[in-house]
Amino acid sequence: MGYDLHVYTNENGGENSLEELAGFAKKLGLKGLGIARLHTEKKQEFPDTGIDLVDVAVIKADNGIDEIARRIRNKAEIIAVYGGKYLVNRQACESRYVDILLHPELNRNDSGLDHISVRAAAENRTAIEVNFRQILEAYKRGRANILNHMKRNMMLCKKFNTDVVATSSSLSKWNMRSARELAAIAYLLGLDLGHAIDTTTIIPEEIVRINREKLAGKRWEGVTIE
Repeated sequence: MGYDLHVYTNENGGENSLEELAGFAKKLGLKGLGIARLHTEKKQEFPDTGIDLVDVAVIKADNGIDEIARRIRNKAEIIAVYGGKYLVNRQACESRYVDILLHPELNRNDSGLDHISVRAAAENRTAIEVNFRQILEAYKRGRANILNHMKRNMMLCKKFNTDVVATSSSLSKWNMRSARELAAIAYLLGLDLGHAIDTTTIIPEEIVRINREKLAGKRWEGVTIE
């Protein structure tokens, strides 16, 4: 049981309906799915599908990440940033409103992160994504470079105790993977076994739980209403 916090329905660029994804996720043994949308689109309301569905707002911008994230913080359960450009990666890591930095290595000749960014991510509890689709869709030669960049980022995350989440980033139910398979990728990239398992269980569950408590008015900085 675990979470995949980055998938797309046919309403947001994917191939399958919400119900199809949820049904397939149950077959894979997943506990929850993060349904991604652009941050400019309205908050998603989900029917009961027998699986925990999480509204994930993805910020896709070249600058002003912290201000955008602050403005929409109360309009989404998860705030993620479409990474790749160094300035965007850095701003996402330095924002206390951002939950996940997606694919920081995307379209780069390096890992997209450095010790300054990853240390800031640890301080702000911004998780770094391991993106399975990025590996799956890369050409053979490019795949080796992507894996090397991801390994470097995992090394930095280990050094600074920065959270990591492993996701499928799936556009199709056929590219979805179980929590165990996603965790195995994180393990192969250099995380120890316990930390790799946490990337699809404890870490995403905690992100979802804390944000839902804040949205429900049950949590402030350092204080939780029991």
